[in-house]
Amino acid sequence: MEAILIDTMHVADILIDDSYFDLAQAIQDKKITGIVSVVTLTELVKIGGINHKEKMRNNLNSLINSNLIFVDINHTIAMRAGELRLKYDISTIDSLIAATGIVENVKHILTDDHHFKPLKNQIKSINLKTALKLAK
Repeated sequence: MEAILIDTMHVADILIDDSYFDLAQAIQDKKITGIVSVVTLTELVKIGGINHKEKMRNNLNSLINSNLIFVDINHTIAMRAGELRLKYDISTIDSLIAATGIVENVKHILTDDHHFKPLKNQIKSINLKTALKLAK
């Protein structure tokens, strides 16, 4: 089964955007493994908790109880993130997300963020359409 790392905005879209239904279903049906860094939860709390704290908590509980695999930050991921931050000047959060995928040997990251592009030899940026093709 193919695994993909899912960047924060796409995790948020799984919760609110109907165009992500097929991806959510593929993850639920275990046709594809959705990997998420735990730091994504930090970003989602910030994004969703500004005006809707209770809804945000319910959404996060749904994600945590889904078939998404949340990977904790360990020393190996933290050190790799530091190297990425130093070499590519990527934000700390995004370097942690990227390092999670790299350390976990994930080949693709579902993202629209351009700052992941320099990492294409370590983890390749893909869009939703490509992610759905990997699930088949």
